[in-house]
Amino acid sequence: MTFLIIIGIGIVAGGLVLTWWHIRSLTQKVKELTRQQYDGRNEVRETARQQSEALSILRLQLAQLASGQELDGTLVRTGSLYHQASAEEVRQMMEGHAAGTGLIVVDVRSQKEFLKSHVLGAQHIPFEHLETRFQAEVPEKTKKILVYCAQGERSRLACDFLSREGYTTLVTMRDGFQKWTGPVLGTGSLDLVQIQSRTPHNNVVRERSPDG
Repeated sequence: MTFLIIIGIGIVAGGLVLTWWHIRSLTQKVKELTRQQYDGRNEVRETARQQSEALSILRLQLAQLASGQELDGTLVRTGSLYHQASAEEVRQMMEGHAAGTGLIVVDVRSQKEFLKSHVLGAQHIPFEHLETRFQAEVPEKTKKILVYCAQGERSRLACDFLSREGYTTLVTMRDGFQKWTGPVLGTGSLDLVQIQSRTPHNNVVRERSPDG
């Protein structure tokens, strides 16, 4: 009798284990299906977002063409509204343009960042002030407009904004000022101007401001 009870308990225990394993397996399958469904929804949303963005860019380019503006073939082929260039490429662009030949360099960093050090000849328009100042300070017909920030994100957003305002000659410095190796102008304070090059062994020239 005892032996039969033990066998019965064993059978029940085995059944419980089997049931637990089956439930666990079903739970894992449900989780996997839920995850796949979630990933699928996200993929659909991302695809829709990309399609909407591409259509928006195409509309802007068609509007530019309809208004008589010249379109850059590279931007049309890549579906972009502005160019991206490395710090070295930007330096070469600047060296290829003499002063007053339709080149503007715009620094969209903060006042503190700009005072500490910036690209020689750069025009300072903090990113948060761009919307209210760009029309007066950045001529739309400028041959080339180079925009940079510290690491590239703010300049990308600035170029995205300006391009949607009709600017077609924008270049963002992809890697930001952190990768810049050309000449810089810095102060560190409000009354000291420091001009220097980021190349090794160059002399540093300091000049006092008129109020200094």
